[in-house]
Amino acid sequence: MSSLPIDLQNKAFMQAVSFVNQTNQHLFLTGKAGTGKTTFLKYIREKSYKKMAIAAPTGVAAMNAGGTTLHALFWLPFGVFIENYELKWNEQDSHIYNKSRLFSTIKLTKQRRALLQELELLVIDEVSMVRADTLDAIDVILKSVRRDMRPFGGLQVLFIGDLYQLPPVVREHEWQILKDEYSSMFFFDAKVLRNNPPVLLELAKIYRQKDVDFIHLLNAIRNNNCSVGDLESLNSHYNPDFDPKEDEQFITLTSHNRLADEINQEKLQKLPGNLQQLKAVVKDDFQRGSFPADENLALKIGAQVMFIKNDVGEDRKYFNGKIGVVKELLLDKHQIVVSFPNGSEDVVVKRETWENIKYSYDKGEDKIDSEVMGTFSQFPLRLAWAITIHKSQGLTFEKAIIDAGTSFAPGQVYVALSRMTGLEGLVLKSRIPSHSIRTDFQVVEFMQRTQDEEQLNSLLEESQRNYLAQILINSFKWHQLVQEASDLKVALADRNIDHKQVAIEFFDQLCTDLENQELVANKFITQLHKMLQNKSAIDYTSICDRTTSAVSWFLPKLDQEIIDKTSKHIHEFELKKRTKKYITELKSLLLTFKRKQEQIKHCETIAKTLTKKDDLAIAAENLLKAEKTIDKTLVASSELDKKDTKTMTLELFHDGLTIEEIAKKRDMVVGTIYGHLIHFVGTEVEAADLIDAAKLNELTKVIRENPNKSSSELKMILGPKFDYPDIKLGQRVVELENA
Repeated sequence: MSSLPIDLQNKAFMQAVSFVNQTNQHLFLTGKAGTGKTTFLKYIREKSYKKMAIAAPTGVAAMNAGGTTLHALFWLPFGVFIENYELKWNEQDSHIYNKSRLFSTIKLTKQRRALLQELELLVIDEVSMVRADTLDAIDVILKSVRRDMRPFGGLQVLFIGDLYQLPPVVREHEWQILKDEYSSMFFFDAKVLRNNPPVLLELAKIYRQKDVDFIHLLNAIRNNNCSVGDLESLNSHYNPDFDPKEDEQFITLTSHNRLADEINQEKLQKLPGNLQQLKAVVKDDFQRGSFPADENLALKIGAQVMFIKNDVGEDRKYFNGKIGVVKELLLDKHQIVVSFPNGSEDVVVKRETWENIKYSYDKGEDKIDSEVMGTFSQFPLRLAWAITIHKSQGLTFEKAIIDAGTSFAPGQVYVALSRMTGLEGLVLKSRIPSHSIRTDFQVVEFMQRTQDEEQLNSLLEESQRNYLAQILINSFKWHQLVQEASDLKVALADRNIDHKQVAIEFFDQLCTDLENQELVANKFITQLHKMLQNKSAIDYTSICDRTTSAVSWFLPKLDQEIIDKTSKHIHEFELKKRTKKYITELKSLLLTFKRKQEQIKHCETIAKTLTKKDDLAIAAENLLKAEKTIDKTLVASSELDKKDTKTMTLELFHDGLTIEEIAKKRDMVVGTIYGHLIHFVGTEVEAADLIDAAKLNELTKVIRENPNKSSSELKMILGPKFDYPDIKLGQRVVELENA
């Protein structure tokens, strides 16, 4: 998807930023094509301090958004979800999932639960294609995992998309089952949203189109207000015999893959010269259905091609949707030269790498990590004499031939037209009948729920206070502390550690103290709920006073009964036998206790902020940023642990053990040991001790010649002889040279 420049003067844009960053309010950010929805997502990804995951309904949409699919994030099965459906357990309902079958299928591991419990913001892009039953399945999972019966288990959800574009896909046999539960399959008809609809905020300023008449026509189609005159204006571009000249660079938009493929292949075969097949390089886990480009890209010199990715260089020589012609195929150099008839400078195109990511929770850093599970590398081009309307979503064209006969699905006319910058470059191969441009009445009805700026500002202030109050309540939730301590206590029964009985007695007392604290915490939470119930006259001063008293009671209890005793227990058991794993788990538990301590310390500030009437937004923003800043001593202790494990590897290496022997002795993978030793290159270890000198010279030469390339891009250049740890070592050597 192409993104627009960030316009900080756009009130709706900045209002949406405030809802995301300063509240826990669910938000549906919509807008016509070219209003900056993709830009907003990029801005939030870079500027929000919340722990977030980005997901989309399809693999390609997920790649474009820089996230993962909803099915991958929540381990959803493919089929129909109805929470209380009475299963017959035969072939006829094998594709139907009720709550029981869903949970027996997704198998929530400890790591998966941790991720979903720690998320603070879920972004769902291209939400027009998300089915209502899919959202309800996600809601049921989150409520269970997060032990919170609020919508989505209290997790904030940001929906992004345009309901006037591509609708959800539901097969007829699925709809026969779902129609008794849902009035439509659009996401807004999910049960979880019926009584808790998201705030609807529309970006109105159009950046893509400048043609006033064209903007009027697009609005008329969106709102089911297309007059006879509008339709005549549109169909005045009907020209069934139109045959563009080669240098005019028209692209044909069709409704079916088959039609687009036929046009592209016919045009390609007519070109003289040899056909070159450029195969994508797929590494590790990357599903075929999620390939963002052609696995086999067939090209000839003279082929009309389209870029399918934005240029990340400073000059920005191409964008997603720009059309050009293949001028040279320099396959020995892994390059394609693309030229442009308008006189623009030729572009040398190299392979781009897309990543399949998986989210996980890093407790030590208290953040959501995205781990690369696999990569797909291919030239960011596709044949561009024709493309389906579905695949054109997010692209921009100056000249296009729309050829779909009467086979338009709802929303396709709007999608096709909104790809254009204006009417001047539009050609219709077939007339557009009035029934093809009718928008679903349920969408039009839902979109009428937009609120004016004043109403939104009032709602924003209320949501900011609600969010701060919820953080205050969550700070006094003791369940996680009790659960983690209890789990470790239970695990002790099967452990073979030195002085096991002492450890059992320690945990007996620790769990008792935590449970007693939880009883008091729950009583205080109940008080807070009562004080916050009367929305029209909440006494924030009283809340502040009660919170100050609660903080004064809990902090010494945490210090003396929990943190001090756990720290002392760790110190005592570090010297005992067979306790390595036990000590690691104790340190993780101690980190949980210290985080709770930091939360409680912030509570007085939160309560004081709630009493403010002016500049609440600024106060809330500063406070919430502080909330997300982990105490430096916690990070320092976490880093110390990392240093200790690296030092242990270094000592074994100095003792003469090989990397493989160290990995076996420490029960770690070879790559991890290699990474530990790379940390000491330049101080305790010579690079030549880890890699052959000739191989190191070749490696560093390529890295010096490509200073701004990522590891995956360097891997493509270097080939199979080098792996990622080798590249990391080479980068370390070059880094030291430049220091």
